[in-house]
Amino acid sequence: MKISGVILAVVALVLVISLLCIWFYPSAQDFMAGNTMWNGIRDFSREFGAENIDSLDDLPDSPERVVLVAIPYLDYSDEELGKMKRFVDDGGTLLLMDDYGYGNNVLAYLGVGIRFTNKPVLDPVFCYKNQSLPRITDFAPDVQASDIDVIMLNHATTLTNVKESEAIAWSSDASFLDVNENGVLDAGEPKGPFAVAAQFRFGKGTLALVSDPSVTISAMLDRDDNYNFTRYLTRPRGKQLGILVDSSHLTKTLLDVSKTRLINTREVLSSPYALLGITAMIFVVVSRCTVKKEKSVG
Repeated sequence: MKISGVILAVVALVLVISLLCIWFYPSAQDFMAGNTMWNGIRDFSREFGAENIDSLDDLPDSPERVVLVAIPYLDYSDEELGKMKRFVDDGGTLLLMDDYGYGNNVLAYLGVGIRFTNKPVLDPVFCYKNQSLPRITDFAPDVQASDIDVIMLNHATTLTNVKESEAIAWSSDASFLDVNENGVLDAGEPKGPFAVAAQFRFGKGTLALVSDPSVTISAMLDRDDNYNFTRYLTRPRGKQLGILVDSSHLTKTLLDVSKTRLINTREVLSSPYALLGITAMIFVVVSRCTVKKEKSVG
């Protein structure tokens, strides 16, 4: 075998091994569907049939039966915000889950007065293990009617400027907003209860706000009634809807980017035209090799 052939074979082998490692090695990044560990949303995606989209260009033209889950740890451009607004205006449901990201930029663009406070809500009384894991037991009547008595949050924040008719969940009277983030209640720091979730009509659609996206991760989804609460949020007015998770505004590692590109490439190659082209290419290569071999034998 020629040296060039050996080099080509080694390069091909390294490429195949690299692609297999990218494909099978799990992500460790927060809120990634490919993350099988405690901080991923693999269980959420499987249980609720949620699909990832890596661009808001993938939003459907008819969004009436679709929920878009947005966890904005990266900022949105004005063009993207416009697409998101049209999605809700046309009848879609936007589930905006944020604690210390760019959720307020989305709300400002939508013209909504509610804001995420972006400060930790702590509860030394009604909590699990420590005050950074507050338990929520106060809900709007229609939420309680969905078999939801208590949910657990994880390093959450709160909502402000929420109308009573819009709020659907509140922290306890013992909770407080840790403005200076020193872990103790200081003079002048706001005391609870605080709204931690809201839901209301927006245009033809629905806008739902939750001050902690952690309720969807694998370590939290089965805590208390978090599963039922998530189901309530993704089924506005009791309707079964398709769920899209915007992964384009989550922080990603190089592995996550490579996984996304590999998945997109697979989808492109799995199309009928691509398969036909690949088959034709293989046929041409095999035919040429066969002709060369026959000539050399002759």
